[in-house]
Amino acid sequence: MHLLADLQYTAPTGQKWVAPKGRTVDGASIPRAFWTIIGGPFEGKYRDASVLHDVACDERTHPWSDVARMFYTAMLCSGVNVVKAKTMYYAVYNFGPHWPDPASAPKTFGLAPAVHKNAAAFMPAQPSEDEALRINEWIAQNNPSLAEIEKPAAK
Repeated sequence: MHLLADLQYTAPTGQKWVAPKGRTVDGASIPRAFWTIIGGPFEGKYRDASVLHDVACDERTHPWSDVARMFYTAMLCSGVNVVKAKTMYYAVYNFGPHWPDPASAPKTFGLAPAVHKNAAAFMPAQPSEDEALRINEWIAQNNPSLAEIEKPAAK
């Protein structure tokens, strides 16, 4: 998808997120196994959140966990139901790209930390479609908190 205009979102924390005009995104930051459950990254109410997430994953100027949380709150803001939003949060938090915290980057000329854009992103092992369906069912039946979704042994 090629953006013809800026896409902006302000999170509940006040943090502004921007996907600038001219950027091209491919939806790859959302694990493909979950597309069966929720649809592709460019359809439905979560499309804008998906675009913002892709750009933030490419730029890597914020911690990956903050980017995942932004994706969740942006989906809710767009009217995505809680079960779907939590399923997608689970997907990107546990199976999406992870990268070093930008705050740990060396300072450039004594100014802000250097961008980790060139740092390699770690991609956790990807789930099967059956595993994605089990995760969606667990979320639908248990309505876990975000903290429970973030616990590795909780699933």
